[in-house]
Amino acid sequence: MAQKPPCETSIPASALGRRELLAAAGAAALLTGAGRAFAAEQEGHSHGKQYFDAKAAKAHAALVAASNECVAKGQICISHCLETFRLDDTTMAECASAVQEMLPVCTALGYLAAYDSRHLKDLARACIPVCETCEKECRVHEEHQIECKDCADACATVIREAKKLLA
Repeated sequence: MAQKPPCETSIPASALGRRELLAAAGAAALLTGAGRAFAAEQEGHSHGKQYFDAKAAKAHAALVAASNECVAKGQICISHCLETFRLDDTTMAECASAVQEMLPVCTALGYLAAYDSRHLKDLARACIPVCETCEKECRVHEEHQIECKDCADACATVIREAKKLLA
């Protein structure tokens, strides 16, 4: 009969109570988790404190939200303008043109704000007059077109948030 090595002991499961089994399972889980964390850290895959304290996306949350809302409202406004064009009505042509200019600028502003980019203030300065033009053109139709009113209001919010950033 083969002998067991001296460092190995065997305790029959029947000798352990429920508490002891749970404690042993908990200890094994802790050791496994600690071992994995240590291995990940050694491989350079640690999700340390910096992972949970991300600040860039939060630094300009209101500007990101305003930019995204402006883009969404602008897309709806453009859709409405296209519907009127299909009916051979071009009264909203200037509005459509202003919204088309605003869309890429506000999209970029939202991205740079989310990244807390070093170029954010420069783009905000450029974005303000684009949004002012869009707001002005949309206000022409706001009494009859809710899409234009919503877009104008969204532009006003971007302008306000951009000015806060530059203050």
